[in-house]
Amino acid sequence: MCKALTTFVLMLAADVVPHRYALVWDNTQKLVVSRDQTRTKKNQMMLWANAYAAKNRVASSAGKSVTSQSTLEACDISLTSFLPSSDDVDLLRERMVQMVSQILVAHINYFAQNCSSAVVRHVTHAHSSESAVKTQLVIFFNVHLMLCVSKWFHKIASGS
Repeated sequence: MCKALTTFVLMLAADVVPHRYALVWDNTQKLVVSRDQTRTKKNQMMLWANAYAAKNRVASSAGKSVTSQSTLEACDISLTSFLPSSDDVDLLRERMVQMVSQILVAHINYFAQNCSSAVVRHVTHAHSSESAVKTQLVIFFNVHLMLCVSKWFHKIASGS
């Protein structure tokens, strides 16, 4: 077992997880086509499963734990909370101006020669520093282990 996985399992066993992790389960399909098919060599559909835990770099829910009491039913949320405010529209317009200017400078020579210094290359936000770091992954090579970890997380999330 790899060192990161061993450390993660030990933290789970001790009920000490310093950061929140997202459990990811992904199915991948790949069609391998044989150029010359025979009885022993045929087209194959390879089905793979990928399971890992990804460390959340940006804490969700502002560090609050989500419980069934703090979760609202969809029918209880007013429609106006989904509609953008005028501030949201202004921020979106500003961001689109930045993105379109990046595209124009990248693909049209006139803008690249005359306007490249005015283009904002990276749109900063509240979590720019956290997002700049590569996500730490704990790969699960054992499906049984992944299911055990999933059950453990479900037990912790449900509070039982």
